[in-house]
Amino acid sequence: MGRKRQYSNAAERLQAFRARAKLSVSASPPATPHRKVRALSRPARLAAVKNELQALADEYQVWRDNQPESLQESDLTIKLDEAIEKLTELAEAAADIDLPKGFGRD
Repeated sequence: MGRKRQYSNAAERLQAFRARAKLSVSASPPATPHRKVRALSRPARLAAVKNELQALADEYQVWRDNQPESLQESDLTIKLDEAIEKLTELAEAAADIDLPKGFGRD
């Protein structure tokens, strides 16, 4: 006493399988929403700005140091020197900022 055949041949069985698979893909539950990423605190954001400014100044300094001898007195080198100086000043200014702690913890 076996089970009664549901499909008369393999082609019908395969067709039914594909139909079920297609339905299960379209009827899948919606993706779970992503959790909100918590924003960095203000002091952490200020530190990130300072670090980014210092990294930019370092990158420009490497570029300046790798200039060939023939370009040492060019307009590009002068602009690189100015950019390095301003970025360094900005990084130092960002480091000197004394932020309030808030909630009476000052």
